[in-house]
Amino acid sequence: MLFRIFLLTCLTINATNAQDIQYVSAENGLIVREKPNQGAIKIGILDYGTVIEIIEHTNLQLDIVDGGKKLTGEWVKIRGIDAYEFFEEGYVFNGYLTETKLEKRFKINYNEFTVTIDGVSEKVKTKENIIPDFDGVLFFSLNENETIEGKTIKVKHHQEFRSIEVFQKHENSVAVSDDKSHCDIINWQHYYSSWKPLKASMNSHKFKTLTISEKEASKFIEVDIEDLKTVVNDACGESWGDSIKDITTLNDYPTKIVLSKLYLRILMTDIDGYKTEKVIIFEVPLNSETKKDSYAKL
Repeated sequence: MLFRIFLLTCLTINATNAQDIQYVSAENGLIVREKPNQGAIKIGILDYGTVIEIIEHTNLQLDIVDGGKKLTGEWVKIRGIDAYEFFEEGYVFNGYLTETKLEKRFKINYNEFTVTIDGVSEKVKTKENIIPDFDGVLFFSLNENETIEGKTIKVKHHQEFRSIEVFQKHENSVAVSDDKSHCDIINWQHYYSSWKPLKASMNSHKFKTLTISEKEASKFIEVDIEDLKTVVNDACGESWGDSIKDITTLNDYPTKIVLSKLYLRILMTDIDGYKTEKVIIFEVPLNSETKKDSYAKL
């Protein structure tokens, strides 16, 4: 009798903990509805990569055609694991769900438009600055070996407009490094490229970001090398000062020029001619095997 009770308890616990976890694979987001049919009230939309739990299969089959490809599936009842802010349960078409783990994409919601970047992971802004020429500037930190170069930017408008333009520029900084550590001169002199327009896909609001060439990533302004030596000695310590005491250019070991920031500028002109500009800045980590806690920074 005790064994039966124990067995039933275990089965109950296993059933309670069993979860059918899946990820949203719809490129433009997956609509959640109040009931399992296409005419039902829309109660939300889930971004690509959102993790959900299927709690009920309806056996209500559905076929749709997307981009010339037929998708076959059914309506399923779901609830959110970590992303629901506006509802707890709803119904979606499971043709856009996958068991393969997907990373949520970088996304920013503005009042006028939403910006997403394929191939760049979801991020939390590190800071927000106000610049007179723009409504606001958002800063984000890229992960190691992550870049926005050669990626697709999507701008989804929330209102009528005349045009949407996207521009890109970059910033180079000076770093001093050996095989074990870095002294990053992030608050000294920098090189800033000019803004370059990004090419939009025909009849869409998708833009391809530029890849920074080695030549562009090594450009810098004229500087006083003796001033650099003083700055490094004061900011990073005497040992770093000694390491560069004999350099005559920024390309002399252990000094190097590095790509430090990537900028995006989105300009939307509405139907009345009013312009809205937003700037997004991505801070680029140095490509190094050195652990972050061994960096010295100015």
